Amino acid sequence: MLVWYVLFMYYPTVYSIWASLHLWVADNPAKSTFVGLKNYLDMFTIDPRFKKSLANTFIYVLTKTALVIPIGLVIALLFERLRRGTKVYILAVFLPALCSATAVGILFTYLFQPSFGLFNAVLKTIGLPTQPFLTDAKQAIFCVIATDAWQYMGFTTLIFFTGLMNIPYHFVEAARVDGARAWRTFFSIKLPIMGHTLAFLVVYTVINAFQFFDFVFVMTQSGGGTGGASGGPGYSSSVLSLMVYNEGMLRPNVDKATAVATIILAIVLILTIVQYRILRPKWEY
Repeated sequence: MLVWYVLFMYYPTVYSIWASLHLWVADNPAKSTFVGLKNYLDMFTIDPRFKKSLANTFIYVLTKTALVIPIGLVIALLFERLRRGTKVYILAVFLPALCSATAVGILFTYLFQPSFGLFNAVLKTIGLPTQPFLTDAKQAIFCVIATDAWQYMGFTTLIFFTGLMNIPYHFVEAARVDGARAWRTFFSIKLPIMGHTLAFLVVYTVINAFQFFDFVFVMTQSGGGTGGASGGPGYSSSVLSLMVYNEGMLRPNVDKATAVATIILAIVLILTIVQYRILRPKWEY
């Protein structure tokens, strides 16, 4: 078992890092030359696609996390107050998370269509101007984020709801007896006890967002002047994980693709450690 784990996990990672330090010759890897950190320096200094993809990735991570964490928590709190039908509502909210990302991406691509999409039809009905959505360089990335957040929301809601159900009831009851209002009970009892749940969801959501690929690949137009590559218009909605695919599979620039993949790995590891230390619970009950 350990042999297979090393073979399929550690070896590809080490080989990818090694390849990122070379000027890769795709048709004859044996002729690849060692260039050290040149691939990394070139991306940070002279490659506009990488800079835009890096900026979009951080926008994606921050926006998605800022959406799904508080909204998922609010929905879970609303479900907690229901006396009947809780399981049905939880299933309804969680159902999109069970759907294929490709299918959801195709569905929302049609919904965002400027000419016949449902969203523009609604805007027309209420007297607002129609929007270009995915065909606009400024709006495309946020349309993709909204789609991913919609599908992901059910997961955060379910985890938060499970955390709320595991809070010892006598703590909440004691607060009510003492006259604490709902908001006071939440901030003084429920939220601190759910520290483990909150830490898990934040870290998991950040990691998930950095590895994001499906929706931007399915929903966006050809980007960067390469036929078949997504991330458009232009490369306005490109993210790091999509850049790995475009550079490694379509251009192909294996050295640049592996360098971007190594950067993603480093960012995820650093953020995981930092967020774990910041959000690590320091209480007992």
